[in-house]
Amino acid sequence: MSADDAAHAGAPVTGLSHVQLMVSDVGVSADWYGAALGLEPYVDDRDNGYIALRHRGARIVVVLSADSDAPGSGGPGSPTGTGPAPAAPGRLDHLAFAVPDEDALRSWADHLTQIGIDHAGVVRELGNPSLQLRDPDGIAIELVAPDRPV
Repeated sequence: MSADDAAHAGAPVTGLSHVQLMVSDVGVSADWYGAALGLEPYVDDRDNGYIALRHRGARIVVVLSADSDAPGSGGPGSPTGTGPAPAAPGRLDHLAFAVPDEDALRSWADHLTQIGIDHAGVVRELGNPSLQLRDPDGIAIELVAPDRPV
């Protein structure tokens, strides 16, 4: 394959390896992601400042790394108010996960309410049913269903 052919075919990507998020407390965030998304422990290396979680069915890995500048960490980037603040400019805007359909999304929203995870309920965003959350550091997490069955 020539370099020109390769450029048109794209990088040899086969999927998403992982997403790495900088958080103020990896333990607190790991608990939240476990409860909010059903992620399970994969690698716990707190000596090196990270915990990796996975969702087996979706084959997604989220790595949570210690960030001394994260909101709420007490570092230079900390807000003066209480509660999670939105992620700082120049950082990740949000992370969106696909769900199979609106019924599954509504069932998960009910589950989150029952376990005490705050959310505004299922809304329509750009025509798609969406559930929007904030993790303990204020990172926006979205669960999105297709507008109609695929």
